[in-house]
Amino acid sequence: MNNEMNNKLFFDRIQNASLRKELLRAIRNHWTHDSTAIEGNTLTLGDTDFVLSEGLTVSGKPLSHHQEVYGHAKAIELVYGLLHKPRIEQCDLFLLHQAILSERITDIYYPVGKWKSEPNFTFYVRDDQRVEHEYPHPKIIPVLMDQWLILANEWAERIVSSADAVRSYSDLHAKFVATHPFVDGNGRMARLLANIPLLKNGFPPVNIPSEERLIYLNAVNDITSPCGDVSLQEDLGRVIDQDAVDKFGMLCERWWQPILDLVERTIQRDIQLRNLG
Repeated sequence: MNNEMNNKLFFDRIQNASLRKELLRAIRNHWTHDSTAIEGNTLTLGDTDFVLSEGLTVSGKPLSHHQEVYGHAKAIELVYGLLHKPRIEQCDLFLLHQAILSERITDIYYPVGKWKSEPNFTFYVRDDQRVEHEYPHPKIIPVLMDQWLILANEWAERIVSSADAVRSYSDLHAKFVATHPFVDGNGRMARLLANIPLLKNGFPPVNIPSEERLIYLNAVNDITSPCGDVSLQEDLGRVIDQDAVDKFGMLCERWWQPILDLVERTIQRDIQLRNLG
């Protein structure tokens, strides 16, 4: 893994404005494309760059997929805007949720920018058996998410190394998706929110590649599958399987490396330009 980052925001270490702009654009495009593609969005990386850069649509692709891309890019802007806040708060989560689901028509059963109002479930296959898993009940969500916010803010204060950064990301990501506090958008929210402590401490974001979607989804299922009935569980630490989270962390470390490499190449290019100038 690359040398440890410092507490300065990773993009602020690049003095050349053009390089900094292009780095942020590249990270935004990869992050937006991969996170939405994991959820079934059909826009390619090139499509995503075109849509966000030109403000135009791609022929033959659903309008909703364009809106998802716009919403996710807007949410990234909101995440960067949170980096100077002393603490992440519930209202910040609700604003991000509104951004990524801006295309949705809401009603009492499909709240956007609010905790879920109805129970939600997932189905997956283990050992050729279909497994049904119920996430924590809506009435438990405020209790669990208060714990999650405390944990997120604690992580933001204690990351001092890349190893800490990986543990923080995998821990927050796992506990968010295991809680599943929203009716929809939980995966995208987890992939955004778990990066905030990293960004606050000068590290670039972890980006999960859509090419490894199945590996990622299986890892997420493994995090919850051994936990049994957690529908009324009020202890955030007991909605996840820690061994599975540790394995997920090793995957996150591998998935993080391309972004670390991109940032390092950009920093070195910035140094070269300053030496030439």
